[in-house]
Amino acid sequence: MITTALSLLLGMAPASEANIVPSSDWAANAKYFALTYHPDGGENEGYPLQLDDEAYWVLQVGAQVDVDRRLTSWLQMRGTVALYRDCANVWAGLVSLGPRLEWSPTENLAFRFGVGPTFLWRENWLFHVKGYTKDSFFGKADSSSDFQSAFLWYGGDLEAQWRLNRQWSVVASVVPGWPEVITTSLGARREF
Repeated sequence: MITTALSLLLGMAPASEANIVPSSDWAANAKYFALTYHPDGGENEGYPLQLDDEAYWVLQVGAQVDVDRRLTSWLQMRGTVALYRDCANVWAGLVSLGPRLEWSPTENLAFRFGVGPTFLWRENWLFHVKGYTKDSFFGKADSSSDFQSAFLWYGGDLEAQWRLNRQWSVVASVVPGWPEVITTSLGARREF
């Protein structure tokens, strides 16, 4: 029933249950935390790895690891940790936990949508970005702290998976943090 509903929502023919069920209940992703897009351009000047003058596109260097536990053929629980250099090239990271809905239109292709509480942190930009006092996501910087943090109840992502065989896949994901930032990552997935 859920598979049919997701298929109708996405405008594609329902996949058979045999195509959806992978070989195991556990999986892990290792992803390169890659490219960030700022829909309104960067709020601050001088992002070291910006790819254009207005800092719409900025490279980030880091890694993300996801661990998934399959609950049903269409539902997983995911835990995520990431450590990376953010737009200002300072250390940042996140921790997240939440459900993922999965839809697999073919044997080799799967899509996941997830949402859940997410804790984000970074080194305090006040000490690293010239002229910085606040931004629209982390708010006003506290001069007594080396770090800034934010908590979201609704953090999430969209992910596509292409199965190479029963154990290995290529995965690409997008964190649609509109209107602040859209972040992408690319990596490998292993089913256990």
